[in-house]
Amino acid sequence: MIALATAACGGHHADTATAPTDPEASVRQFLNAVKANSLIAMRDLWGSERGPAATYLNSTEVDQRLSVIRTYLEHERFEFAQPNEVDPGNSAQRIVKVRLTRKGCQPVVPFTLVRWKNGWLVKNIDLPSAGNPARSCGPEGTGAGANPGT
Repeated sequence: MIALATAACGGHHADTATAPTDPEASVRQFLNAVKANSLIAMRDLWGSERGPAATYLNSTEVDQRLSVIRTYLEHERFEFAQPNEVDPGNSAQRIVKVRLTRKGCQPVVPFTLVRWKNGWLVKNIDLPSAGNPARSCGPEGTGAGANPGT
């Protein structure tokens, strides 16, 4: 699942996106695009140091990955769990933790952002932290099923 949220190599597309200049703004726009079911808006905000993934991945692959991400991140509302922090494994990246509210669950999902040009792109999302969207909350209301092994 984590691999689905990480950009890889592939096709070529026009470089037209402008990333928000603040990590939280990028996550906010990404989650608003999730809520609006807009793969197009999500495409502009998801990528790597190379730019939006749609500029170097096959568009079918981008849409497939973003469809899975959208499913895991569907929400009624969200709030930032804490201010962004420097990624301890890579000082050029930022970690933004978001508390999603979905069907009574409130998982905290870490987003990894990377600087691109003068802005920030969503590079990776810890989808397992969002819990299985097809299951009810675990005992702590985290989004994980009571028995995730089944």
